[in-house]
Amino acid sequence: MTALDSFDLTPFATGASLPSSESAATAASIDETLRSTGFLLVSGHGVTDEVRTAYFDAMQEFFALPEEQKNEIAIGKSAFHRGYVGFATETLEGALAGDPIERGGTVGAVLAGDMKETLDTGVEYGPDHPEFVAGTPLHGPNQWPALPGFREAVEAYRAASVEAARRMQRALAMALDLDPDFFVDQPGETMYHLRLIHYPPMDRLTPEPGQLGCGAHTDYGTLTLLADDGVGGLQVRERSGEWIDVSVPDGQLVVNLGDLMAIWTNDRWVSNPHRVVNALGVDRYSSPLFVTPPFHLRIETLETCLDDGEPPRHEPMVTGPYLLSRFDGTHSYRNELLEAHNTSSGV
Repeated sequence: MTALDSFDLTPFATGASLPSSESAATAASIDETLRSTGFLLVSGHGVTDEVRTAYFDAMQEFFALPEEQKNEIAIGKSAFHRGYVGFATETLEGALAGDPIERGGTVGAVLAGDMKETLDTGVEYGPDHPEFVAGTPLHGPNQWPALPGFREAVEAYRAASVEAARRMQRALAMALDLDPDFFVDQPGETMYHLRLIHYPPMDRLTPEPGQLGCGAHTDYGTLTLLADDGVGGLQVRERSGEWIDVSVPDGQLVVNLGDLMAIWTNDRWVSNPHRVVNALGVDRYSSPLFVTPPFHLRIETLETCLDDGEPPRHEPMVTGPYLLSRFDGTHSYRNELLEAHNTSSGV
């Protein structure tokens, strides 16, 4: 197991006076780490052990439900990409930064779905919210299982992890010589998608060629904060091309960067491919919070990330259409090629 560099985000808490000498030193160290790898660990994130434990207990309770009960809130029943994603119905193998996606196609050559099941949630948008009224994709209500206390546990963890994300966003902004709230205060509403994940033990599975718990991919937005149960299985591909096993100490979160951050920083920071290998004899539970800029925001290279005369390496990208194209290329319910494969495979 490889231990990632770890940083304390306490200096970046909401309400803290920024910039400070402590926050500036931490931001500079984070920049140095991210120039060599797109992954690190954080403490001082604001997620208490009590909130985290209640959340993971609720997660296990949900995934222990019968399949038909979980499918009552299947993601295909939502107009907002919220709900239960069944076993092997998402294919992340090959979903890598910069790969083109043709309409109706997939993001990689592998059609076999990941050996996991998830529950995908987002910020709760009611019918009176302007983005809901405007019909903006991905802005609507979640689907919730009929489990006492479940929603409360998830929303308590979401609130804490969003605060952790804002702390990290301030650290990243300072590392790029920007106003500390540059990323937090972008026009529109940052999209925070919280995903609950269950990986069954490998010895209960019969994988197809190239089929993993979670295939090799890069994340789509700017930032991801991951909590896991300590079982292991997360692997990260270093710049050298070598895959390393990552260990996550108790109480810390894994942070990694997404594709849109590479555009903003002109590849000063890039999104590292990562994957998950199911463990033997034990279930694995984890939960990433995906941080994505506002749906209508145009992402283009920041001036602070360009040397004199240096051209941007990426074309500008509008967040929402890009994110939807990634979902279209990886989810069976949105993709006929994947759906046909899963159906023929008996998924």
